[in-house]
Amino acid sequence: MRRYSIQTKIVLPFLLLFACVTIFVPLLTVELFAWKYSEQFTSETQGWLDTIVETGFIREPSEKIKKAYSVEIMVFGSDYTLNDSTLVGLSDAEQDWANLAEKMRLSEVKKHFQEADGTLFTHDVTLVGKPYKVFYLLLNPGRLYCLLRPMDKIAEAKRTLTWYMLGIAVLVMALIAFISYRIGKNLTNPIKVLVDSTARVAMGDLDEQCEIKTHDEIRDLAAAFNQMTRDLKQSRDQLIQAERLATAGKMSASFAHEIRNPLSSMRMLAQMLMQKPEMSEERHQQSLRYILEEIERIDSIVKGLMDFARPATLNLEQQSLAPVLQAVLDLMEANLAHHNIQLVLDLSPETPEIQFDSDKLKQAFMNVVLNAMESMPQGGVLKVFTLTEGDSVCIKIVDTGVGIPPEDLEHLFEPFFTRKTRGTGLGLANVKRILEEHGGSVEIESIPGEGTQVSLWLPVDASA
Repeated sequence: MRRYSIQTKIVLPFLLLFACVTIFVPLLTVELFAWKYSEQFTSETQGWLDTIVETGFIREPSEKIKKAYSVEIMVFGSDYTLNDSTLVGLSDAEQDWANLAEKMRLSEVKKHFQEADGTLFTHDVTLVGKPYKVFYLLLNPGRLYCLLRPMDKIAEAKRTLTWYMLGIAVLVMALIAFISYRIGKNLTNPIKVLVDSTARVAMGDLDEQCEIKTHDEIRDLAAAFNQMTRDLKQSRDQLIQAERLATAGKMSASFAHEIRNPLSSMRMLAQMLMQKPEMSEERHQQSLRYILEEIERIDSIVKGLMDFARPATLNLEQQSLAPVLQAVLDLMEANLAHHNIQLVLDLSPETPEIQFDSDKLKQAFMNVVLNAMESMPQGGVLKVFTLTEGDSVCIKIVDTGVGIPPEDLEHLFEPFFTRKTRGTGLGLANVKRILEEHGGSVEIESIPGEGTQVSLWLPVDASA
C-alpha cells in the first residue's frame, strides 16, 4: 500500500478545494453582478421612458432628449422605414431599412404591443460597433419609438471585474497553496519530534493499544499517545500544572480585553490626527493629551490586572462625575462617529459630588460604552445621562442595539461568560466588581431587537 505523508494529505485536498472555489465563485459573482446591474439598468431606463412620455417630453426634438439622457433615439414608420434617428455613422448594411428592421426585431415588437400583455420588451443590439439596449414605445399610427441606451460601459465593467476576480483567484490559490504547505510542514515536523521523544521515554509494554490502520505518521503518534496517556494517569501533578497554565491563559485573555479599550481610543485619535492635519493647535494638543492619558491608563491596567482575583485599594476622591464621563466620551468621539452612532448626552448639573476612583470608573464606563457600540454594528443612538435618586447617583447608558436574549441576562456578570466570538467574558464581570468595590451596583435591562439599558449606581456617601 502506498504511503502518503500528512503534508501531502493536507496540501492536496485544500488546494483542489480552493481551486474549485476560487474559479467558480468569481465567475458566479461576475454573472450575478451583470444580472443585477442589467436589472437595475433596465428598470432605470424604463423609468426614463415613462417620464419622457408622461411629461410630454417625447414631443421635443430627438436631439434634445439625447442630450438630456445620453441616449440615442430612432423612430420607425408603420412600414418600418427609419423616419428619425440621432445615431450617426450607420454602415450601408445598417442603413438598409429592411435589414435594420430585422436587426431591431420591429415585427416582433409590433406583435408584442398588439397582444397588449403590458410586459416590458427590450432587445440588445449592436449598431455602429457599439452595444445598445433598446426600449420600445408604440406611437400612433403604428409608428415605433425606440430609445437606445449604450451598454459599452457595462460590458467594460464586466470585463474589468472578470479580470479583477480572476486575478484575485490566482493570488488566493497561490496563498492557499503556500499556507497549506506551511501548515502541513509545521504539523509533520512536531509529530516526528513528539514520536521520537515519547519513544525514548516509553520503556514498557502498553496495557491498552489504540489500533490504527492508516499508513502515515498518525499511526506512530497514536502508539506514542497511548503510552503517554498511561503515564499521565500516574502524574496528577501534571494536571494541576495544566490547570494553572489554563488559569494563566484566562488572565492573559483578560489583560488583552482590558488593554484593547485604550488602544482602540489611541488608534482612533492617531488616525484623526493623520486625517485632519488642518485641525486647530488646541484640538491637536488636546488629542495628544488624551493619548498620553490612555497610555497612563494602560499602565494602570497592567498594574491592576490581578485585581479581579486580588482586589486593590481604591483611590477615592471627592469629585464630580461629569468631567470623568465627558473625558471618556471625548476619547470615544471618533470611534462613535466611525460606527455611525449618534451620542445623546444629558449630564444633570444637579448631580452631587461623590467619592470614587476616577480610573476605575473610567474603565467600567468605557467597558459599557464599548459593549453598546458592539451591539449597534449598523449604527444607532447612544444615550448617556445621570440622575440622583435618594442617596444614590445613577449613570444610565441606553443603546438601540440588538439587545440581549432573556436567557443570557442572568449570566452576564459571570466571569468568562460571553457570546462574542472574540470576547473574554470579563468586561461586565469587572464592571460589576468595580461598582461593588465602590459600594454600588449595576443593573441591565434589555429587549431583543430594541436595545439595552445599563444602570451604574454609586452611593452619594461612600462611607455609609
